[in-house]
Amino acid sequence: MAVLGRRPRLLDQWARALDVENDLDAMFRLRRLMNDLDDARSQLQKTTKVLAGVPDPDANAGATGAMTALELASAELLLIERRFAKHERGGK
Repeated sequence: MAVLGRRPRLLDQWARALDVENDLDAMFRLRRLMNDLDDARSQLQKTTKVLAGVPDPDANAGATGAMTALELASAELLLIERRFAKHERGGK
């Protein structure tokens, strides 16, 4: 219950961080950020393929960790975008 009460405030903070005034603009900005993360993921996949064959396991582990971080960031942005889509900020 307490989390539901904090969602509008959280979305207001996201809107300020994204420098937008309304939910639709926030969703557009979040979608652009997710597209940027997809581009980064594509580049990182190429790097990971190369690093899979190097003798230094730390290099490959670093790339794998970066891929995990990208996935987590994308998932969080998608969650926030869905909250804006529901207009949980009261339709602002």
